[in-house]
Amino acid sequence: MVRENQILQLLKQSVEKLAQQEEVLRFAEIKNPWFTQKNIVVALDGWIHSLNDSSSSEWLNQYDFSEISENSTKKLGIIAAGNIPLVGLHDVLCGILCGFTVWLKPSTDDETLMKWVISDWTAELQKIGIWNAVEIVEQLKGIDVAIATGNNNSARYFEYYFRHIPHLLRNNRNSVAVLGAQDQLEEEDYINLGLDVFQHFGLGCRNVTKVFLPRGFEFKPLFDVWEQHFADTLFHNKYANNYNYHKALLLMNLDPHIDAGYILLNERTHIHSPVGVLNYSYYDDIQEVSQDILQNQNVIQCVVSNLHEITLLENILPLGTAQSPLLSDYADGVDTVAFLLSANSNR
Repeated sequence: MVRENQILQLLKQSVEKLAQQEEVLRFAEIKNPWFTQKNIVVALDGWIHSLNDSSSSEWLNQYDFSEISENSTKKLGIIAAGNIPLVGLHDVLCGILCGFTVWLKPSTDDETLMKWVISDWTAELQKIGIWNAVEIVEQLKGIDVAIATGNNNSARYFEYYFRHIPHLLRNNRNSVAVLGAQDQLEEEDYINLGLDVFQHFGLGCRNVTKVFLPRGFEFKPLFDVWEQHFADTLFHNKYANNYNYHKALLLMNLDPHIDAGYILLNERTHIHSPVGVLNYSYYDDIQEVSQDILQNQNVIQCVVSNLHEITLLENILPLGTAQSPLLSDYADGVDTVAFLLSANSNR
């Protein structure tokens, strides 16, 4: 397990170094205005936390890396998403841990940060004898295994293109929040829910786009808190354009909605909502919520709540933690390491 721990520690060092590269962070924001320096720092802090966390060793201990072929020449091709900073880095880490040479096609929206981390990290990996760990490529030809992330349309293309090799494909998902009785909610709960909604402008699959509310929920206490902490989101030009566009659509279509001045709340059953809009629905019985979430689990990434337990549901996260995944929190709930080990083992 020494090799695997070294890989994690060297990645942590590279991410920490990137956090100090103000010029790189500024350039990343210029190339992609969604990547504000504030949001980049949130992503980097999340990585540092997950790599520092004691659970990282527990995560590694779940797997038998001795099954990896010592002379493996297998190539893992990764098509990374670019909706939030360094979102594809977890797949790269899993690939290196599992003994692959990773051929990475980063998203143009995230290539500045991704290329910087990969360059620094791979240089350090060479010092411990891990050569050619990652190559940045434009096309994925001649690979043995594929991981690709995109929207629902591109997923169909990926399914066809990678049909002859083992592949792991991901498409659109969003996250939901469940609030308990309002008299049990405190200001901190409203702030934490706001983090799950507004961080990264709601672009991440772990961002909350739908909230389940107890019948009779009053929005004023929530809006009073959000006004103080999140109303300045509207100062971001691209977010404001989305907010104004969807506001105009709702008004033209005479759709009932709530306008908080910086986010639109729409009472809908749908899980997905566009940037600048938050869907909500009321419930009378928490059992209804459980059934709804279970029926939509193929489009839900995670569930956050101030309730410790919800009937029939597992792995409920505390409010405010959606954008702080641990290394063991796999996208779509599919164990990436187990998948890759099975594709690169001696057996």
